[in-house]
Amino acid sequence: MAPRSAVELLPAAVLEALNSRLIDQAFSDYVGLAAWLKDQGFEISKTAVWRHGSDLQAKMEKSMGKARERMEIAKALRGASDDEKSALMEATEMVAMDQLMDMFEALSELDAAGRMSAVPKLVRAIADLNRSAIGSAKWKREFEAEIRKQAREEAAEELTQELKNDGISAELEASIIRILIGK
Repeated sequence: MAPRSAVELLPAAVLEALNSRLIDQAFSDYVGLAAWLKDQGFEISKTAVWRHGSDLQAKMEKSMGKARERMEIAKALRGASDDEKSALMEATEMVAMDQLMDMFEALSELDAAGRMSAVPKLVRAIADLNRSAIGSAKWKREFEAEIRKQAREEAAEELTQELKNDGISAELEASIIRILIGK
């Protein structure tokens, strides 16, 4: 494993301040940021600051892309039918699982303490996502069963109405309904 960069070894407060400055300066002025770090007591090259800034910017862009993706899914859900919502929920769950796997891969970048605190949270998130997927599957089965039931009831209604017009008895009508919809 490659040695950690000097930027990664900065104290958390200094690293947070550096990240904030990188964002505020639109990921530019690495010479100035290296000078600022030197004023803080840390001798770090502008190249190391640039590498850290590039990595941070790439992670932010990836995160923003996924946020836009989630917003598009949410917009689609608002105007979707129940079938479309079910498909979109499944897609959302797959996107979330993909993001959790990305987080697991990122664990290697953390120190031992960071990994130890992150693992239980990721395991919990995966368990929650799995419960959500199970709930979605159950909802989908119940929804489909309700649709089939409604279709049978409508078919029974249409058939009995047609047969009533032809003069069937109430007993025959009840038998047809019982056979078709189980009442």
